[in-house]
Amino acid sequence: MENVPVHIRRARAADLETLTQIAHAAKAHWGYPVAWMELWKADLTFTEATLDQHYVFCAERAGTLAGVYALSKDGASGEIEHLWVDPDYIGQGLGRILFDHALHQARALGIQQLDIVADPYAEGFYAKMGARRIGDWPSVPEGRVLPLMSVVV
Repeated sequence: MENVPVHIRRARAADLETLTQIAHAAKAHWGYPVAWMELWKADLTFTEATLDQHYVFCAERAGTLAGVYALSKDGASGEIEHLWVDPDYIGQGLGRILFDHALHQARALGIQQLDIVADPYAEGFYAKMGARRIGDWPSVPEGRVLPLMSVVV
């Protein structure tokens, strides 16, 4: 599958269920307890509001949705709200393709800096993409913190 071209496009309402499945599967890939996954269920769910409030793009390979990202914008700042790759496609360069596309979109939107509240397992990926850790972000369950990262666009 690595040689199959990737097509990036704006997400549509018809994609929401599949994008939610990708986000849940990608998070569960890291072996989190079921109770924690339940705590994060709403945050990992793509809705019509997600499409209305964010710039949401999905990646297709051979007509199959394989990944997604969502950007938010606040003036010259932005945030990668989501970046998920279906576990079947992890390690095939799809994360990099999505991240590079997100940077391109951010530039086009006039965003100069993107922040990322990263999953601890994704910190290394974002560091390879050029982001640097600038702090911690509180999470659930209580006492858990996430790496807050930033990249200049």
